[in-house]
Amino acid sequence: MLYFVLYKILRYRYAVVLQNLSRSFPERSYADISQVAAGFYRHFCRIFLEMGMMFFVSERKMKNRVRVKNPELLEQFHAKGQNIIIMLGHYGNWESLNILPRYFNFNLYAVYKPLSNAFFNRVMQRLRSRFGLRLLPMHKVGRHMLTKKAQAGAYILVSDQFPPNEAHTVRFLHQPTRVITGAERLAKTTGATVVYASVKKTAGPADWEISFRLICDAPAVSLPYEITHKFTEYLEEDIRENPQYWLWTHRRWKQQ
Repeated sequence: MLYFVLYKILRYRYAVVLQNLSRSFPERSYADISQVAAGFYRHFCRIFLEMGMMFFVSERKMKNRVRVKNPELLEQFHAKGQNIIIMLGHYGNWESLNILPRYFNFNLYAVYKPLSNAFFNRVMQRLRSRFGLRLLPMHKVGRHMLTKKAQAGAYILVSDQFPPNEAHTVRFLHQPTRVITGAERLAKTTGATVVYASVKKTAGPADWEISFRLICDAPAVSLPYEITHKFTEYLEEDIRENPQYWLWTHRRWKQQ
């Protein structure tokens, strides 16, 4: 019902979705683009319902719905006393990472920008912290990592937003795309290992599967923007595999 109202009646940001898809997949026909758009709106509505469910579902049921494929990748770097930066995009159900503290025996932090609306800010804080995920405003994360070196943890950064002030550009989905470089700068400053988190739909009993992929374990000697480019490369691979699961309503290319 939500899909029917949002997609068929309100046509919520439909022009933005079609424009983003058409520019990202110029090789696809209009029929293909329309099919992906419809799939996206179904996914978009599902995410809303899943987020509502997350306020009430038990830990056991949440772990049944979200599986972590290779936790050992994070565990091996934590065992060395290293901080870890987890980069991901608005792909799959990114909010499902709130269950990660129940899979690991070290602190996990969600780095976030506080919302201007106080009510919705409190709602999102409650959603993300239900299972022990600690929230850290982005302007405090650097100092926190440097002063808590003896207590290594993992820091989650959603890194595919439109950057208001940064000028670095990559080739992403056939388009020159301005990107956020904060995670890379943070890694170089603190020496943290950087991994990519992929959240994919599964055909099995779990709804989502989270897997990790190493981006860089020696940021101090990495090339300029190497971490940022590798992140966008991995995210693009996921999007091309199943494009309906990315957040196409976002005006990602509003300025070229």
